[in-house]
Amino acid sequence: MIPGLQNKDIEPNFYVEKIIKKSEPANEYLEGLLSKNETYRYNCFKVLYIVSEKNPGILYPHWDFFEDHLRSKNEIHKMSAVLLIANLTSVDKGKKFERLFDEFYSLLKSEKTFAPMYIVKSSGKIANSKPNLAEKITKILLSIEKIHPGKQIELVKSAAIESFSEYFENIENKKVVIDFVKKQTDSKSPKTRKIAKDFLKKYGEM
Repeated sequence: MIPGLQNKDIEPNFYVEKIIKKSEPANEYLEGLLSKNETYRYNCFKVLYIVSEKNPGILYPHWDFFEDHLRSKNEIHKMSAVLLIANLTSVDKGKKFERLFDEFYSLLKSEKTFAPMYIVKSSGKIANSKPNLAEKITKILLSIEKIHPGKQIELVKSAAIESFSEYFENIENKKVVIDFVKKQTDSKSPKTRKIAKDFLKKYGEM
């Protein structure tokens, strides 16, 4: 175990700088994602997530590890992999995400909410990093109610709206997205209704 990461109150950037400056390898943190100690696992994830935002190139060589993590039966592990992979798409010169695309989005078919929610939340970021996939992503998000059978579908739809907002200017058929968002103003979820109305105000439809 990496000393200090067993504690609940840590300063993650202290460890982030160690990895970025290469005074400490990322491997131990990757192993920490598999730890049964939840505090330690979460701290390792926090550090790696910040690294993946600040300097994703450092973690890109570990792409295969994150792919394997995505295939875990543990929802927390899947969620971690989703968020890290989404950040790494910005440096994915090898088009590894393109090969992973179908498997990645097939997780939306799960009745569980955790991983699907974060896949949808990360989709705007992925669409911006991979504009060649933006239309495929848009079609999936527009069909989320048919794809995802979970009980929290209304909240998942709110995440779809937030993702649309991230790359709306680059969406070819904006009308179908606007129509989708308009329907969500009648959602059973107060959060989804608010996000839908805010989106429509932002884009001049209310």
